[in-house]
Amino acid sequence: EAAICFTEPEKVDLMNHVRDIVKPILNGKADVVVPTRNDELFRQTYPIEQYHSESFGNMHFNLLSKQFEGFQIEGATKLDWLFGPFAFKAEFASSWLNYGGNSWDAQMIPYVRGVRHHNWRIMSVTVNFRHPKEMKEQEEGDPVWTTKRLTQLNLLFDLLGKKRV
Repeated sequence: EAAICFTEPEKVDLMNHVRDIVKPILNGKADVVVPTRNDELFRQTYPIEQYHSESFGNMHFNLLSKQFEGFQIEGATKLDWLFGPFAFKAEFASSWLNYGGNSWDAQMIPYVRGVRHHNWRIMSVTVNFRHPKEMKEQEEGDPVWTTKRLTQLNLLFDLLGKKRV
């Protein structure tokens, strides 16, 4: 098996956890892995507004996913949807390459569709990820960033809440 891991450039510490993230794929236990942030480190190292908005968003998406059998297996009932990074079997790359979205949805919709329509096995692994201190200092308490978080939630709530996904 081969795996592809997606992340954003600012998530430098993720490189310390890639082995744990891709392990279930390489061992044949999962098709997609969405890592979950250790909650204590999430709260400590992220801007407090981002911690709360993403925690709320994750709760909402986990509630929505309860309607689909593929998200009700062990390790898939509580995903950290808004963390960003994920890994998948390399053979599934076309699902992302062929998806027409151009925002946060381009990360999530392909794996939601894979689980719903193609029986992909999805799971999570907890990682002790530490967000860069500089980013927390730059973003915390700034309404520009809280507006960005609200925009992100509204876009994703709209797209992932639709039956067509």
